[in-house]
Amino acid sequence: MDVPGHDGVLPKMPPYVSRGHDARLREAVQSAANGRSEFVVLVGGSSTGKTRACWEAIQVLDERWQLWHPIDPSRPEAAARAVADVGPRTVVWLNEAQHYLLTADPGVGERIAAGLRTLLADPARGPVLVLATLWPEYWTTLTAAPKVEKPDQYAQARQLLSGADMRVPEAFTAAELRALADAATGDVRLRHAVRHAADGRVTQHLAGVPELSARYRNAFPAARAVIDVAIDARRIGYSVQIPHSLLEQAAPGYLTDLEWQQAGEGWLERALDYTEEPCHGVRGPLTRIRARPGDLANSSGEPRYRLADYLEQSGRAERAAAFPPDSFWIATAKTVSDPDLLRRLADHARKRGRYQHAVNLYRMAVAHGDSRSLMYLARFRVSNGDRDAAAALLQQAADHGDTDVLRLMALAAERLGDSASAEAIATQAADYGNTQVLRELAFQHSMTFDRARAVALYRQAAERGDKGALRDLSHLRQQAGDADGAEMLALEAASGGDTRALRDLVRHRYGEGDIAGAGAIAVRAADQGNTELLRDLAERCEAAGDTAAAMDLYQQAANRGDIQALRDLAELRQAAGDTASAADLFQQLADRGDIQALRDLAELRQAAGDTASAADLYQLAVNRGYTEAWWDLARLREQAGDATGAEVLALEAANHGNTRALWHLSQLRERRGDHASAEALALQAADRGDANALRDLAPLRERAGDRVGAEALAIQAADRGYTDILQNLAVWREREGNLLGAEPLYRQAADRGDTQALKHLAALREQAGDYTEAEVMYRRAIDRGDDDALWCLANLWDRASNCTSADQLRRFGLTSCGMPATGLDFDAPIVLPSDAGTSI
Repeated sequence: MDVPGHDGVLPKMPPYVSRGHDARLREAVQSAANGRSEFVVLVGGSSTGKTRACWEAIQVLDERWQLWHPIDPSRPEAAARAVADVGPRTVVWLNEAQHYLLTADPGVGERIAAGLRTLLADPARGPVLVLATLWPEYWTTLTAAPKVEKPDQYAQARQLLSGADMRVPEAFTAAELRALADAATGDVRLRHAVRHAADGRVTQHLAGVPELSARYRNAFPAARAVIDVAIDARRIGYSVQIPHSLLEQAAPGYLTDLEWQQAGEGWLERALDYTEEPCHGVRGPLTRIRARPGDLANSSGEPRYRLADYLEQSGRAERAAAFPPDSFWIATAKTVSDPDLLRRLADHARKRGRYQHAVNLYRMAVAHGDSRSLMYLARFRVSNGDRDAAAALLQQAADHGDTDVLRLMALAAERLGDSASAEAIATQAADYGNTQVLRELAFQHSMTFDRARAVALYRQAAERGDKGALRDLSHLRQQAGDADGAEMLALEAASGGDTRALRDLVRHRYGEGDIAGAGAIAVRAADQGNTELLRDLAERCEAAGDTAAAMDLYQQAANRGDIQALRDLAELRQAAGDTASAADLFQQLADRGDIQALRDLAELRQAAGDTASAADLYQLAVNRGYTEAWWDLARLREQAGDATGAEVLALEAANHGNTRALWHLSQLRERRGDHASAEALALQAADRGDANALRDLAPLRERAGDRVGAEALAIQAADRGYTDILQNLAVWREREGNLLGAEPLYRQAADRGDTQALKHLAALREQAGDYTEAEVMYRRAIDRGDDDALWCLANLWDRASNCTSADQLRRFGLTSCGMPATGLDFDAPIVLPSDAGTSI
């Protein structure tokens, strides 16, 4: 950044001052230098210093290490192509890791994530150090568990990222600012940033954020319009490369009539000249992307532009309640040719109630080869009563091999009694690789006791490689009383890798009281290398109170090398009071490398009063890498009255990735009445990614009457990214009737991006008769992708006479395409006319 009044030459980068996350990052780098592969993700907002922190940390690596930053020809393509070739002593640099893991085609990102997991787990290719940076919202997207019955698009990425995050705070603490001021004496840029950065956000100031914000805030209307187009495009799912044609066609709709008339000829060129002007050493708000020679990313040759990161992030919040105008949706339909992007844009338009634009975008997606959009178009047709057109669209999707549509058509035909058509459609789906349709039809035949048809369909699925169909056939044989046939099919399925049929058979025999028969099947499976059935049968005997039989079965499995069965046997012996035998079995487990067994032995010693021996065993477990034992040692110190020693050990556990030790110790201190110490430990756990201690402490304080303390903890948790604690506390207060205390908490959670809190807040405002503010809250939730808020808003308009005009409804698109204001159920069955031959 430039500093007013200073013309001298300064070093390229200002001095660096370490912060809390730097110490943990250095530990990971040192671990890699010592021979252990490490993966670290720095999670923080734009311009918070993530990249600089990574660069400073790797300076300790010697010359044998090399740096690999996959970028050419594109970041995901480079990473997917070459990750398998990465060898020892390589720093894999994944700056802005969303470009590698959150790709337009989720399959590409998953392949990269899987390749990195393989790399990190392969001792022959280590040590390697993988350093990544992510914005918090991308971290949330990649690590959130999928909703029930939704595809798990980021399973590999979630496994890769689990436990690897280090949070980079948005701002410097008071202590860090003092250290920064000391370091700033020789660097005028840093001194200026320390003095002028708002709220301790020094790195953002250094990155030119103030000028970016001022440039956006003070832009003339046309320049502001093109920036807003780019912000809306990014928040609604467009790629980072915004085409010139989108800006040109969409921006006029962001201008008033007077502004458009005054813009004059050449308005777009003047606007882009303004947005491309650099801001104190960083690129401007919206800048043209200069393609490299041979770059195929933009083969059309059309100029493309990139929005500044900080404006993208701040713009998401500033325009959260703004609905893009019609010109935006029309322009996307005209300028986008990627069918996946068109479908995503159509989904966003549909979720915002812009049904007319959604239909148009779905049609464009279909025109570019996306058959899945046909399903949505068919549902629109059904909602408008045009069932013949819906049938034609569904048939078109089926003709394109869309097996989801084929499945619905087959099941509908079966419900109408047309089994021949249903089976023909199911066979067509199987030819496209979806044998599940055959199995579903077979199941329906079995429920109507048409076993012959069920067997024939299951056989068709099995012949196409569906091992689950063999399991289904085995169940049919068992139901028919053909025990030998059922066992033969179960063994056939097991030989193909599906042991569930054998497991079900063992459970069936056991349920019939044939324990010997169940055991014989389990032993046969164990002799083929699958001891799971012996262990499963042992668990059932144990649950039924037949301890002797359970011990015998566990022993048989253990004799065949099943370590888990050996552990189960040891725990069963311990539960039966035979501590000597249990200790002997735990020792066998420890000798086989089971570190958990050392802890079990230590607990036996501790229960017998031999704390010194227990401590030695816990320490041995720690030395072998079992981090849970750190907490056990801390607990021993705490019970012995050594609070300082207990805290040191709990922190050591946290530094080794086990933040539960801090959580446990926090609970002990809280129960003992040491609230200050409990809170300090809880905050340290949250800073390391585990907010469970804060989740427990906040309601404890609330129930104890310390509402101020509870609220302070919840706010500190929210500042660390855990807004659910604020919302939970608000819900608690609301249920207690304390609405005045609940509303500020909901508002703070909503300001941090929590859409559930927005809806709670809207409901409270509605109860108070403040319909205008309630509408604002619902609209903010809608724009953040909350489908339910759209219908909450429609219901609000129905109830509030001053908010239900037809003009308002049309303005928000709720009546576009003849859609009812009560909403459109995209999961409801589609019923086609009888002459179409099917209903879905």
